Amino acid sequence: MFAFPSTQSRVRLEALDSLKARVMIADADLNITYMNGAVRELLTEVESDLKAELPRFSVATLVGSNIDVFHKNPSHQRRMLSGLTKPHSATIRVGHHVFDLHVMPLLQNGKPSGFVVEWANAQERLDNLEFENRLRSVDRVQALVEFTLDGEIITANQNFLDTVGYSLAEIVGRRHRMFLEADYAESSEYEAFWNALKSGQAQVGEFPRVGRNGRRIVLNATYHPIPDENGRIVRIVKFATDVTDRVESVRKLGEGLKKLAAGELDFRLDEAFPGTFESLRQDFNTALEQLAGTLGAVAQATVEIDSGSTEVSRSADHLSRRTEQQAASLEETAAALDEITATVRNAAHRSEEARKAAELARSSASHSAKVMADAVEAMARIEESSGKISSIIGVIDEISFQTNLLALNAGVEAARAGDAGKGFAVVAQEVRELAQRAARAAREIKDLIRHSSGEVEGGVKLVSETGEALRAIEDNIIVVNERMQAIATAASEQASGLHEVNTAVNQMDQVTQQNAAMVEESNAASATLARQAERLRELVGQFRLERPAAPVSRSATVTRLRG
Repeated sequence: MFAFPSTQSRVRLEALDSLKARVMIADADLNITYMNGAVRELLTEVESDLKAELPRFSVATLVGSNIDVFHKNPSHQRRMLSGLTKPHSATIRVGHHVFDLHVMPLLQNGKPSGFVVEWANAQERLDNLEFENRLRSVDRVQALVEFTLDGEIITANQNFLDTVGYSLAEIVGRRHRMFLEADYAESSEYEAFWNALKSGQAQVGEFPRVGRNGRRIVLNATYHPIPDENGRIVRIVKFATDVTDRVESVRKLGEGLKKLAAGELDFRLDEAFPGTFESLRQDFNTALEQLAGTLGAVAQATVEIDSGSTEVSRSADHLSRRTEQQAASLEETAAALDEITATVRNAAHRSEEARKAAELARSSASHSAKVMADAVEAMARIEESSGKISSIIGVIDEISFQTNLLALNAGVEAARAGDAGKGFAVVAQEVRELAQRAARAAREIKDLIRHSSGEVEGGVKLVSETGEALRAIEDNIIVVNERMQAIATAASEQASGLHEVNTAVNQMDQVTQQNAAMVEESNAASATLARQAERLRELVGQFRLERPAAPVSRSATVTRLRG
């Protein structure tokens, strides 16, 4: 095992403890015999992370342990250290941490009797390396220049020299103001710019500058104040990108957009843009041409729309008036049909009542004909009875004649009898007078019966004629009833048809009213369209679509952001 001589051990260990370097000592068997406070502090900071990777690791028990605790597979390190005769540097990763190790063998008789290991946190070195790589990358793509706090140029890279057009020898030792316009270099604004940098405030933006021969350039730059280890600003580093082409292209494009906003569609960007910005100029010109063509077509279409909308408005106005007239006529027709429908319905009702009255008349006529037939039969019977009475009267007349003859004979016989026959003669005279009176009455009755028979015969004839007339009336009433039935049916059907026609006309009236309203809306829309077409023509008229004969020259100036 390696150990310091006893007289020197304490003094050397105390010296190692006072070092900031992180030192660890191991013997020939790779057992850790010592580590100073710096390495103990380093390993204590990362102990929890190391234990996740190496469960046996412990800072408290590290002295006396073997260096194998730092390795999952220590055989490689043992083989390498066993033959080590000169200092060796290595980088190891333990968990998420990286360490730089500088191993110095302690030789006795040409063989290692122990090892001194200096530890370092490799992350700092890697971060610095990464920063240097970033700086190199920035140096390749950006312009870099360094200044003192007074603005004196210390150095610059080739990108910056190419941008301003100077060599390094021409600018080193000169002031930053050499790249400024004279009025701005003497301004209070420029003085405030440097005062801010001296106070540690970075300045970022696009800055107009002046290169060789007064060439105007624009730099997208960042001025970084750089402090020393004590935080005091000692120099200024500027990172910049030449955006002159972009700024100039944007300026010219802005002029074009102003022309476009003013309605000058005949304007074109005739001067070529630098580099990749040329396609932007061409696209802008193409867009202007297409826009001009489109607006030209819109202008032509506007004229046609205006003409068409005017015609549509005129037609809509005429249609509106005709529709109003039609609506009024339909309304009157509907009212008239309502009246006609009511009249026909009333006529159908009256026809039905007339049909019923005719049916009653037919029934009455039929009954009257039957009564007349009975009367004719009765008159015939009366005539027959009159004949029988006439015969009886004839018999009575003969009886009266015979009685008168007998009375006459009785008077003759009474006269012959003298006084004895006077009473009988008086009776005979009375009987003869009664017989004469009966004969006269019989003759009168016979005359009356004869007259009555004539009257009865005439009555029978009249009753017969009346019966015939009633039968004819009955037949005519039947015909009339059939006609009235047909008329009533037709009137009912006509009333139903007129009701349907009336409903259809009312629907037509409603539709016509709706059409009239729609025509009014169409008329209003046509008028609005005409006004909008006129407005569109006025708007299109604000644009100038045809290019002038000669292009307009434009001066090239750079918009400056102070800095």
